[in-house]
Amino acid sequence: MFPKLCCLSIFLLSVTALIRETAQGIPQVCQKTEVLVLGAGIAGIAAAKALSENGVEDFIIVEYNSEIGGRCRHTAFGEDENGDPYTVELGANWIQGTVTDNGPENPIWTLAKESNLRSQASDSSSVQTYDRIGQVDYRYRLDEFDNHYFQVKREEQLLNSKEIEGADVRSALSEAGYHPEDDPQARTAEWYKMDYEYAQSPELSSRSRTLATYNSTFKHFSPTSHFSLDHRGFNTLIHTLSSTYLAPSDPRLHLSTIVRNITTTPTNITIHNHDGTCITASHAITTFSLGVLQSPLVTFTPALPEWKTSAIDKMSMGTYTKIFMQFPRDQIFWNTSTEFFLYASPHTRGYYPLFQSLSHADFLPGSGILIATVTSPFSSIVESQPLETTRNQVLDVLREMFGRENVSEPEAFMLPKWGEMKWARGSFSNWPPGFTGEEHEDLRRRVGGRLWWAGEHTSRDWYGYLHGAYDEGRRVGREVARCVNDPLSIECRD
Repeated sequence: MFPKLCCLSIFLLSVTALIRETAQGIPQVCQKTEVLVLGAGIAGIAAAKALSENGVEDFIIVEYNSEIGGRCRHTAFGEDENGDPYTVELGANWIQGTVTDNGPENPIWTLAKESNLRSQASDSSSVQTYDRIGQVDYRYRLDEFDNHYFQVKREEQLLNSKEIEGADVRSALSEAGYHPEDDPQARTAEWYKMDYEYAQSPELSSRSRTLATYNSTFKHFSPTSHFSLDHRGFNTLIHTLSSTYLAPSDPRLHLSTIVRNITTTPTNITIHNHDGTCITASHAITTFSLGVLQSPLVTFTPALPEWKTSAIDKMSMGTYTKIFMQFPRDQIFWNTSTEFFLYASPHTRGYYPLFQSLSHADFLPGSGILIATVTSPFSSIVESQPLETTRNQVLDVLREMFGRENVSEPEAFMLPKWGEMKWARGSFSNWPPGFTGEEHEDLRRRVGGRLWWAGEHTSRDWYGYLHGAYDEGRRVGREVARCVNDPLSIECRD
């Protein structure tokens, strides 16, 4: 799904749970609440919604940014024929799996309908293929991958649980006879089918969990994905959800508040913030991204137990980088009836392998906008180099694909740096090979009876997906509400 402080003594922890020394040495009384929700992405907003539905109204939501939404984040980009900017999504963009007939409905699809969100079904088969000499039809490579992957799925049932947990997708594909290593076209087809969905390569993806999360999304809900085109932004659906229980300017929502330390005692939890404030609660729900938990941004006093830190460190965080460019509307050089364009680099797997057209008639016709996508590990290279270097590399690729004389200079060029954002540290999680179900349960399990965890990374079936974050927030919110309402129940004991 992002400064180390000195540990206080046990005596100080027990005596000063509600009081903190300011820089001037004046004791400061911490604000009190029953439940702290740390993070206002969809997991945090869904958790607070579940608290409210179950009779717990005494909570505070703390958010690093100046608005809610988390990694559902948009910005103005380029301009239309009237000089007005377009809205593009920097992070989450798709509703993956909607609903089939009267089957189960993706809760994100439900929220999208309630929000009157404008979206369009995305067709992954609408693709043209290119390499360094121009357009070359190797779409059959996509079918080749699908055939071998189907064989991997079929053989899954023949493996025992230990073999399944330790296996990666790359080795499974190799056993099925798929060897794309020395074939640029096959490598690109594999990237499109794997990395584009999971933000990491087959070597870094668990065989069993990759199959399971795909099936639980696209077979459980539907194979259809919808791309958000709403000028209000994709996070409109999160605002819709929050509006059902938060009033405008609700004092329970603390924006632009950076948590630096979480201190736990046998009787409460206190967060210490960058601005010197502190808040104490009976319970805290941590919805920070996995990337943040793996970073030193937030410290814990006492330190988290080894079983928790081990689980956090072993789960993977991938980065999915979109590179936005707008070309003059009268100089669009690609087929606007096609949605995706693949590029097979002769040297480097994942080197600007995909361009998505928003000038398609079903999206933002005439906009002149293309989105290039790169993923881990190439994302880290793109994020660390000068923007001008990336711009030149992208244009060189496009000119190989479409002809140097046809590709003009873009009027706008921009990319978000998810790996470098302190509050995100990546785009979304991925389940690595060898990471067991028991270790993932440790990732979800509360610490000390009061510190709870939720986010897309804690979802066993839907990790990496927006609906996974929503579902986990709802689950943990209900569990915390039960413990607030009946603290002596067996399941609420540490």
